[in-house]
Amino acid sequence: MCGITVAIKLAGRSAYCKTNAAAAATNGLAADNHPKKRKLSNGLMPSTIEVLTLMAPGSVRMATSVPDHFEPSCPGGQQPFSNPDGSIHAVVNGELYEHQRIRYEMTELSGYVFQGTSDSEIVVALYEYYGLAFLSYLRGEFALSIYDSNKQLFLAARDRSGIKPLFWTVQDGILLLASEAKALLPFGWQPTWDVRSIIDTGWLTEERTIFKGLRKIRPGHYLTCLSLDHISEGQYWDHDYPDKNTLETRTEEEMIEGVREKMLDAVRVRLQADVPVGIHLSGGIDSAVMAGMAKHLLSHGHVKLGSGGDSHQLRCLGIAFDKCSGYDESVVAQNTADFLGVDFQIAHMNEAELAANFEEAVWFDEQPHFELGFVGKHVLSKLTRDSGLKTVISGKLKSMLFGRWMHPLIFHCQGQGSDEIFGGYDIYLRDYLLERDKAWPNNDLDEFTRLQKWQASEKLMTRAYATWTGRNTPAIPFRPSKDIPAFAYAMTIPHLIPSPWASQQFGTLSPQMNMIENIDVRTRGLMLTKWHPLHSAQYVWNKTALPNMLLTNLSDRTEMSHSVEGRVPFLDHHLIEYVNALPPSMKIRYDPDTGELTEKWILRQASRPFITEELYTRKKHVSHLFSPIPYHTFLRTIAP
Repeated sequence: MCGITVAIKLAGRSAYCKTNAAAAATNGLAADNHPKKRKLSNGLMPSTIEVLTLMAPGSVRMATSVPDHFEPSCPGGQQPFSNPDGSIHAVVNGELYEHQRIRYEMTELSGYVFQGTSDSEIVVALYEYYGLAFLSYLRGEFALSIYDSNKQLFLAARDRSGIKPLFWTVQDGILLLASEAKALLPFGWQPTWDVRSIIDTGWLTEERTIFKGLRKIRPGHYLTCLSLDHISEGQYWDHDYPDKNTLETRTEEEMIEGVREKMLDAVRVRLQADVPVGIHLSGGIDSAVMAGMAKHLLSHGHVKLGSGGDSHQLRCLGIAFDKCSGYDESVVAQNTADFLGVDFQIAHMNEAELAANFEEAVWFDEQPHFELGFVGKHVLSKLTRDSGLKTVISGKLKSMLFGRWMHPLIFHCQGQGSDEIFGGYDIYLRDYLLERDKAWPNNDLDEFTRLQKWQASEKLMTRAYATWTGRNTPAIPFRPSKDIPAFAYAMTIPHLIPSPWASQQFGTLSPQMNMIENIDVRTRGLMLTKWHPLHSAQYVWNKTALPNMLLTNLSDRTEMSHSVEGRVPFLDHHLIEYVNALPPSMKIRYDPDTGELTEKWILRQASRPFITEELYTRKKHVSHLFSPIPYHTFLRTIAP
């Protein structure tokens, strides 16, 4: 388990025992604290835990706990990092890209003297030169903490999409931060259920968690503590979209080529590693284009494949499910591997593995999930570590089942974010059809067809809502605010029916209203006046379910349970910003020949040179709310 634990004694508060920092380093994070005292991967314990403890104004104590087996993969890679005069200290969890270029620039601009070759050391150099604005220069997946003793300023920040987690709370006059909640237990933190957050899905839609008083630093945000007293939060990045009334002047070919270039660059930087790299391959377009682009970059000498260099053949790995389940896509993945001429290994998932790992996966996950997929991902992450590969680029993880999850490796890049930024979810269709795309008026979707299809999508949403909730309520009247997209309501359907005492104690508990009230007024104004409804839907999903569920349950938490670090090319912020600026009809496109809407249209066009014709024309495999494992059999297995 790689992570950060921070303890700050706030000014004028009660005394703090310094030994708690060491206790957190050895006992606070996942594996050591498990009731079974389970070891990972042939007896190896999690990779490294960084602990930052600030004892008093101007005084810093940093302790790093590194298991005996751990050897930094690059000189100077052991944390914490400090500037030459020892006034600035930092710990970093994650991966930062283009650090070699930034090293050169910092050396030229400020004469900064780096102590080693670690990518994370650029955090100190950038902060020393740019101050808080340094966050804008970081590219990657990260959670970090900095202490500036001259300014008596503590700073903690999280990457733009929330790939890496970071929680915080105040306990007995101590500001505590950690990569997971259980790391705070040695500091005396006592978890208590936050009933309101559980019922109104605050844990899913905003900064609350299922534990009372424990908060998340939001994606693209930072937390500061000035003079070990004043705590505040700020935002350094957010999604933005073009004015829906502004005509797009670029040609289709220009935009397709732009997407292709951004994707190639995002894959390129994530193939660079100090360890071997592999590719997860599923039956979807997301993983296939990653594998195709990786093969292209390697074949043309644009990048080396991890620490193995070009001499190591690209390896692809995948997961297969029972053929009769209707969810197995291994045949399609094998076709892609044959097309690329790469090795392809398949692992099989079954019911017994699911039941055997259920308890442990729940313990690592620390929050609810709507189905059992996170258990399968937890198992696959163990296989990843056991496989010997260190870095993997993997395709889109299926959120509702585990028929497409990556075969395990130690670092891996994944396809989370593709559906979010390219409009890949079928429930996006209702918001796309709600208004004309004035930015691209020459598309083939005429007004009569748009309105007809919008009405059909509205009926589909109403039926879906009735199925999920048992309420046969029309979708439109149910939505209490016109500026919130339909997609948001589908995400916040009430999965729990609270007891009467909950309403008496907390008042009206509505996931939908909680969703509305946690979108700031400025953004809601943009939704009403500037953004197309499709872009509003994408904004909501990218700020809520993506970081708070998909990147947690199906990514970092279940990966780091076995020291597997994910890399996420589709959430590269350069790619996100480019795709966000595209007209809606570049993401969802109507085909007059078939009468159908094609999701992720521009992704398909940009990917075409790197994928099979089968995948280019293939419709998205629709996910369902239930795992293909029979629940009644599974429940009898874990609770006979």
